[in-house]
Amino acid sequence: MEANFMENLTIDGNRLWNQIMAFGKIGEGDNGGVTRTSFDQKDIEARKMFLKLLEQADLSPYMDAAGNIFGQILGKNPELPAILIGSHLDTVNSGGRFDGAMGVLMGVEVLCTLKDKGIQPERTIKVVSLTDEEGARFDYAFVGSTALVGTEVTEKLKENLSSAKDKDGITYLEAMRQASLEGEYFNQINPDHIEQAQVSKKDVKAYLEVHIEQGKVLENEDLAVGVVTGISGGEWAEVTITGEAGHAGTTWMTERKDALTAAAECILAIEKIAQDSSGSVATVGKLEVKPGSSNVIPGRVDFTLDVRDITNERRINTVTKIYDSIQSLVANRGLKCEIRQVQSLSSVMSSPSVMKAVKDSLKELQYPVYELPSGAAHDSMVLGELTDIGMIFVRSKNGISHHPNEWSSFEDVALGCEVLFRTTLKLL
Repeated sequence: MEANFMENLTIDGNRLWNQIMAFGKIGEGDNGGVTRTSFDQKDIEARKMFLKLLEQADLSPYMDAAGNIFGQILGKNPELPAILIGSHLDTVNSGGRFDGAMGVLMGVEVLCTLKDKGIQPERTIKVVSLTDEEGARFDYAFVGSTALVGTEVTEKLKENLSSAKDKDGITYLEAMRQASLEGEYFNQINPDHIEQAQVSKKDVKAYLEVHIEQGKVLENEDLAVGVVTGISGGEWAEVTITGEAGHAGTTWMTERKDALTAAAECILAIEKIAQDSSGSVATVGKLEVKPGSSNVIPGRVDFTLDVRDITNERRINTVTKIYDSIQSLVANRGLKCEIRQVQSLSSVMSSPSVMKAVKDSLKELQYPVYELPSGAAHDSMVLGELTDIGMIFVRSKNGISHHPNEWSSFEDVALGCEVLFRTTLKLL
């Protein structure tokens, strides 16, 4: 089936593949992992390379106040709402070369294919590389897509950019201001007036995103691509448990106020609550112990909390139970705790009209239509507040992602992009 498809490609699979491989070299480490965190040196290098690519393709590049990078083909009727195709170029630390970048470069390939065929669409079509989907550097994600949505979230976004810091104490705001000094295009970055990036709902017809699945569902079904039905909502928080540091040898067990043992009890409770929810997942992925000495009882522990669920009501219920449990367990030990919500995003369902366009494209290619939800968060989830959204998943080898071994085959990537191209034509 895939071999037959490869004989009838509309898009240029080799051009797309070579670009993915080239961007994968930016930030590549000794282990093959790629690190490009928001506004670091490698992220800026990738941005410059992307802008050059857009220039060479005559796609009229520009950057907005949030650092989102756009390329476009103006439609015959530019007053019509535009089609937006995108994803992100930033990565986690030592991540893969497909997550995010593949979707952005597929958008470029769709626009280049339209140009190659001399097609001027009725409505404007844009590709966008969205700022910081991963949140790897500042522990704060979806900056670009949040800025596009704007409305009441913009002021909160500004506050978070002022307070979010990287491991060196640099705030998000400072990093963006520094990046704005990089010259042409970059001087449009303006975190002090990030509301300038907001897009009106009447100006966007739909947002399309292709992404690697980051799981094993498609692989287990022996399928290269799938249609995403919806994206799980998420709650991200930071928890601080404060006890009392003391000498490990002279403080009796009955006298201790050990913040780490309290945190351990809380983490086990978090796992149990999520297991009992029959749908939610919860993760403690980062933990810091202070003072951090082998012979000192921990007086403070900070840890992160990540809770996700495709059902908003169930996610909220799970989060409430977890927060109540943390507070109760810590209080029972005579310690104190603080829970700080970092971000909270509702789940979003794919637009029926966009899903139909994807399904019709698969049928056109005589490829099976397979639907699946996304457990991972994506910019589409945020942009669902702005416009109709739709996602296409591409098979991940062994389900691996956020890892140097992340991989999708040439054939799978080409098929995913062909489906995206045909979907875009249907929406135009």
